[in-house]
Amino acid sequence: MLTYDDLTNQAPAEHRDALGQEWKVYDGIQENAKIVLAEVGIETRNQNVIALLEATGLAGYDESAARIYLLPELIDQALASAPKTFARDEGANTLGIGGIPPFLYREADEFPMPASYEELEHLMQVISENLDVVRFLSQPVKVHRGDPLECNKIMDRLDNCIKVTCSAYMNDEDAVRWFSGREDWHDSICGLKSPLTAMDDMLQALVNSADAGNNLRLTTMPLAGRTSPHTPQGCLILNQAEVMFMLAVAQTAKPGVLCMFGGMPCTTGPHGDLAYSHDAMNLLNVAVARLNMWLTGLPTVQSGGSTEEKRPNEKALQDGIRGRQILCEFGVHHARHCFGVLDNLNFFSEEAFVKDCDAHRKYLQNKPEKMALKPLHIPPDDQALEVIRRVAGGDYYVDYHTTAHISVFDDWAADLAAEGLLPPR
Repeated sequence: MLTYDDLTNQAPAEHRDALGQEWKVYDGIQENAKIVLAEVGIETRNQNVIALLEATGLAGYDESAARIYLLPELIDQALASAPKTFARDEGANTLGIGGIPPFLYREADEFPMPASYEELEHLMQVISENLDVVRFLSQPVKVHRGDPLECNKIMDRLDNCIKVTCSAYMNDEDAVRWFSGREDWHDSICGLKSPLTAMDDMLQALVNSADAGNNLRLTTMPLAGRTSPHTPQGCLILNQAEVMFMLAVAQTAKPGVLCMFGGMPCTTGPHGDLAYSHDAMNLLNVAVARLNMWLTGLPTVQSGGSTEEKRPNEKALQDGIRGRQILCEFGVHHARHCFGVLDNLNFFSEEAFVKDCDAHRKYLQNKPEKMALKPLHIPPDDQALEVIRRVAGGDYYVDYHTTAHISVFDDWAADLAAEGLLPPR
């Protein structure tokens, strides 16, 4: 993979100063994430994880606050031991289906329902016919009362892509170890809920999966204006801190285990729902990918390229096309939730999936062979750290910062569009 210096040297001369400033922003975000972990900490009551981290001599637990604090040296140590490459890595702009939408979209259904095993098997056949563009997938839809391992075995029929599961929902240790040592399987675990709070059962699942030697995707999903500051920089700092904590846990449990950066911050609208069709949703996740590809070296799996539409209509198709174009033209590593997912990740639609795959094939046929590196011009936020301190205390719903800055994502996208850095509408 090309380094930041390589990419910058190949960028148009008029962008190089801005790209240099952007690198400094990412450096500041990473350092601020360490400050958050050292000064604000993570709420947890998982005694196994507390003992694991305290044994390093680089973490301490405050029982009265139920928070554990990590010194920056522990994060540096975790980054040093984490692999920077992985088997079957196809490089930048590798797209797939992510998450597990709870419902299968069926036009005739009055109420949304999960899928059956038979429907999952059918979807695997449809996906197998589109592996030229879909290079990895999580289970595309929840199976009604389905056994996770049984669903994995259906997915395992696809042998020419990476499959993603979540061992936190497995029933026993044998199921967790079923895909241990498999290069074509990754385990996606969300050990924290934003802001800075451990889901202790999930955190234990993370330790168990690391112990088993599974390939890990460390996932969190701060929502701008709801569970994180409503600015790109504030959201990125919180996102980075949460994944760095999970990285420290995994690398302390089993140094050298693969940990992909799966933190996926999301924009929200004034109503509080995800704004998944917003240009800034895709830009925010590009920023996370760049931060890690350029600075920490961790491979990333980001989100975007999807839609808020509830039906596989023309707008849903155009939202996906535009989102994938932004992700690819600014450059991500892996990007998920791209194909066939509707309504803020609630539905998977076979019709939308096929249309998305066909549209992305056409895009790839016409895409320039080399694309110049473009700056993101991330808006500055000198209040971000102070707001995160209040966020950790639960005072984020009424914070001035979340309402006064509610247009910052609109302005960010509008400014990039005005410079000709976004695709035309």
